[in-house]
Amino acid sequence: MATPDPASAVELGPFAFSPTVIPDDEQRPGTPNASAFHDEKASHDDPVIRDRSAAPDPSARHSGPVVSADGVVFHLPDPDRELDGVRLEVDWILGTDPEFQRTGGGWVLRLARPDAWRLEYQLTIRRGNDTIWTADPGNPRRVPNPFGDKSEIRFPDYREPAWLLTSVHGVTRRIPTPAGRLAESVPVQLWCPAALPADSAAPLLVVNDGSDMADRGSLLAWASAMSVTRPIRVALLDPVLDRRTEWYAADPDYADHVADVVLPAVTSRVLTGPVIGLGASLGALSMLTVQRRHPGSIAALALQSGSFFTAQLDAQESGFSAFDQICAAVRMIAAGPDLTAPGAPRPVPVLMTCGAIEENHANNVAMAAALARQRHPVTLRIVPDTHTMLGWRDAWFPELDDLITALR
Repeated sequence: MATPDPASAVELGPFAFSPTVIPDDEQRPGTPNASAFHDEKASHDDPVIRDRSAAPDPSARHSGPVVSADGVVFHLPDPDRELDGVRLEVDWILGTDPEFQRTGGGWVLRLARPDAWRLEYQLTIRRGNDTIWTADPGNPRRVPNPFGDKSEIRFPDYREPAWLLTSVHGVTRRIPTPAGRLAESVPVQLWCPAALPADSAAPLLVVNDGSDMADRGSLLAWASAMSVTRPIRVALLDPVLDRRTEWYAADPDYADHVADVVLPAVTSRVLTGPVIGLGASLGALSMLTVQRRHPGSIAALALQSGSFFTAQLDAQESGFSAFDQICAAVRMIAAGPDLTAPGAPRPVPVLMTCGAIEENHANNVAMAAALARQRHPVTLRIVPDTHTMLGWRDAWFPELDDLITALR
């Protein structure tokens, strides 16, 4: 699939929109810090980081990736020639042959650096009729993933967000809700800053995949840092096991349930200011569906790597069970409401983030253009990452802070 140039402006009829593209010398998620996940110098637990001039001998029995500023060389030792093949497995646009080459006492793959700060990957190792999916045994850096841990590479200029150093200060409590028209009730937890009374109004961030965003994305650390200057509350909405695709694939019943059941359950317990909807992947499509069906319920949207599939841009997803349903919903959303009709919904500010090398790049650019045509103030940030939790995490600051701060 052809990927639009993130640095170019997208023409939106009478409106104009330019994706937010940070210059190369400023592309940092945050400042260097001393967290357990980042050290400016490679430790013995890190993939080897070497100067480009110190490229390794491919025949050497080195295990694990050798990282430089402009690429990486993957190595897997096989001194006894027991393996029949090794392949790099990624869920982003690779643009090169993923097969390792047998060299000397092992397998080697050279990869030029893509437009990314960091990469997540697995390997498939073939021996006879057996194929094993595995993290890279020579790379101790791991990233948790619901489909199995992935190995991670961080290029030398990557920095974690500075707010990760913030301790979580607040209280989380479960908010019971009835199932309504859904087969099961939506699990809801409400996080409030420790010093914020229930009768003090504050913005409410409503988050699909909430617990995962909090656990793998450290969302509540971000919220604690944000609350230092402007207190906010966070409602964590979770999909019940095996219901995620059903609920998040633009399901109207789920959207109605969030607006008619979940939000009243939360706002009856705390004094709430503007409501911001946050979602990633299918969760972004779902949150946009809530706003489209109930425009008065959402004051702003933060949509990350939304699965805004179209038949033209996303044929590789056509085998997905909800593909046709998603394409139909995206067509309706892109067509937009009749803004000249009496009582037409007011546009809301929309922050969109998307990985520079992920497959959803093109459909996110298209959706941003469609929403801007409908007079939503849209900011699209193209992030040097892929379709990953850490990529979404790294894109929150400062745009999400700015989105919320501007609301009244």
